[in-house]
Amino acid sequence: MMDNSDGSDKEDIELVVESVLFSAGRPLSIPELEEMTGVDRRELREAVKKLRRMYGNRKSAIEIKKIGTTYSMELSSDYLSYGVHVQQSEMDEDLLKTAALIAYYQPVRQSDLKKKIGEKVYRHVDELKDKGLVLVERDGRTYSIRTSPKFQEYFGLEAGGRDELKKLMAKKVGLDG
Repeated sequence: MMDNSDGSDKEDIELVVESVLFSAGRPLSIPELEEMTGVDRRELREAVKKLRRMYGNRKSAIEIKKIGTTYSMELSSDYLSYGVHVQQSEMDEDLLKTAALIAYYQPVRQSDLKKKIGEKVYRHVDELKDKGLVLVERDGRTYSIRTSPKFQEYFGLEAGGRDELKKLMAKKVGLDG
């Protein structure tokens, strides 16, 4: 935790916020940043605002995005296709196939996915949800699952509509139409 009582520069706070956002690997809220750094929320908001401006004003493949009430350090959309190959290596082939099935059949009920791939569906849906790649809604006694806006970014897909996304994901994992 950062002790700002010694009169540390605002630049130091920005560097702390930048390092936490970089290391987190997921979007963080201001309260989470406060808990992680010990820095006052007002100062954190100002630091995040300044960092977003700084990254936005310079030529960089990295940007700090606001996602709802959270902030995340990510590749800018202009350079996402270069980094997506490395990022995908984090996803094993089984999980990739589940993601493709969800994209192909969306919205798809979790109970229907279970019939196709078995018990691992629960772990896979949780993992995809944690990555922000799918949206899950209660649907009776099961859940309805569909891809999130981040899904296409993550896979570097340029699909416009649902049908195009289906074709791209089917091709990616070798699904038959």
